[in-house]
Amino acid sequence: MRRSAARVAHLAALGIVALPTLIYVGALLFDPGRALVLWERGHVNLEQALPLALSLTAYAVLAMALWLRLPDAPTHAQRAAALTLACIGGAVLQTAALRVVETYPLRAIFLRQYSDFTGGYFTVGVRVDDLAQWLGRFAAEMESYNVHAERHPPGLPMLFWALRVIIGLFPNLAAQLTPTLRPLACFDLRPGELDDVQIAAGALGAVLESALAWLVPVVLFLFLRLAADERAAVLAALLYPLIPGALQWVSQWNRSFGLFGLVALILIERLVRGRHAEPQALALAALTGLTLSAAVWLSFGNAPQVMMAGLYALVRAVQTGDFARWNTWIKRLVAAGLAFAAPWLTAAGLTHFDPIATYRNAMQVHLALQRDYWPFVVWHAWDLFTFAGVPLSAIALLFTWRRAPALTAAWVVTLAAQCVLHVARGETGRVWMYFAPVIVGLAAWWLRAQPYPQAVGIAGLLIAQSFVHIALLRVISYGVDPLAAPVPTLPRDLIPVEVRFEPNGEVRLLGFRLTQTSFAPGESGLLELFWRHDGEGMLSPARKVFVHITEALEDKVRIAEHDAHPANWTLPTSCWLPGQLVYDPHPFTIDAHAPPGEYWVLVGLYDERTGERAFVHTAQVARYSAVALPVKISVR
Repeated sequence: MRRSAARVAHLAALGIVALPTLIYVGALLFDPGRALVLWERGHVNLEQALPLALSLTAYAVLAMALWLRLPDAPTHAQRAAALTLACIGGAVLQTAALRVVETYPLRAIFLRQYSDFTGGYFTVGVRVDDLAQWLGRFAAEMESYNVHAERHPPGLPMLFWALRVIIGLFPNLAAQLTPTLRPLACFDLRPGELDDVQIAAGALGAVLESALAWLVPVVLFLFLRLAADERAAVLAALLYPLIPGALQWVSQWNRSFGLFGLVALILIERLVRGRHAEPQALALAALTGLTLSAAVWLSFGNAPQVMMAGLYALVRAVQTGDFARWNTWIKRLVAAGLAFAAPWLTAAGLTHFDPIATYRNAMQVHLALQRDYWPFVVWHAWDLFTFAGVPLSAIALLFTWRRAPALTAAWVVTLAAQCVLHVARGETGRVWMYFAPVIVGLAAWWLRAQPYPQAVGIAGLLIAQSFVHIALLRVISYGVDPLAAPVPTLPRDLIPVEVRFEPNGEVRLLGFRLTQTSFAPGESGLLELFWRHDGEGMLSPARKVFVHITEALEDKVRIAEHDAHPANWTLPTSCWLPGQLVYDPHPFTIDAHAPPGEYWVLVGLYDERTGERAFVHTAQVARYSAVALPVKISVR
């Protein structure tokens, strides 16, 4: 009777976990309205997605076979085998996940890391010549940085500065790497201005990002080994590579931010468990504060990890009865607080860095993002759950309160506070990735005590969700690998112009196509340009294309305009390969108050940093480095 009741309870728990997972998978597959999806949905290429399905399945089979045979006290060799499988298997799964959206996955890692569009920390960091002076003016310069760097503290740009200093010790190595790496830096938009050491520093950053990301399951193992037991720790390390967030956010440093929270939890657990002499206890508290300070130095988005660590320490101290020595804990809290503040105060004192202005400027930009409050109170958490694995999130939210009350309360209360405060403003699947190791750890802690079929069933649900999630959702957009860019064909109705730009005529405008030439005010149209790179090397800097519809060649009164990097922002000129043909569409809308008449169509290239236009080498009609196309638009 008791065994039957237990079986029913296990099946009920599995059903509770399976329900949201299957609803989400069904929504991904069959709901075109994206009711449960925040991200852009892509088309599945079975040839590219099949390796991911096979890799996820093969890894899960190996991982579960290893774990099911693991004794309660595994040997060093068994632990090493499990952690090696998690790290190497994670790297393989990461490559398979990249293959879904990238023709050349390894190239994509570097293209993303150099990119001005997906990070920008490299762009800022490698151009820092004097660190002290740069920190002193950082707050004032933030608005000039790109979308990510302008909202974060200086930690990540400083990381690339440090990598440049390190690689500068090996100039010959940098020179040997540069011919291969420089084309991969094309999305930096100024690759020709980068020296060999700067280029190599970016590559080192790309390698470091992935290495740190796959160090997370190792540190997760170390924490759970201390807080729970060996088998739970091994299971957590083996499950972590299966979650979507660990595989999809390649090149995003958020994947490794969970390391700081895990290290802080390890230090707190040691502080609570051990009977340390007071100097040792204060040293552990200070290390905890310093660890969390480093996390916030890299991203203000890591600040909630301070709350999570504090809640964990509070509940664990109450659990162990150690909180009765409240005066001792106040000393430890002061030690942690002073250690947390030390890097910020030191930087302020030595370099005139202004941490308050930096935080204020970052949050002003971030909080300017408009998002409806109540829908996103739910959406923020749901977005995190989907990237941390819906089945694992359900377990960590519902079933671990008795087994691990401190860790469960710490992450749930912190998450709830972030949702209610509404500081995330949209995207959280990446920004809150530091919750993912905690979620995986709690799920493994609970599964450790369940029958083996339960763990296998949860692993199966996680594989299904991860595969569909990764195969369908597109979460990083930096452009198109030039080697994989579609090759356009010149249409029969192309209007040829044969115009060359740049001093040596490296960029050729072959012709254009216009959807129509007669418009009513407020009506939209499309100008399609066809370019070719006629030079021999890389173009630098990247040029934006401008299309101006204006009443005179002086270009003073415009009734429509469109500026963009070529090919819908996906293929900047710095990425064009010699001989490459580029299709470049430019939509435009006629001003609603445009008076009737005929208007010129002007086209040109310019450097968006300086506003300087590219030299027009040859043209039928050229004024102010702009080309007048041999057609006019009329407004009725």
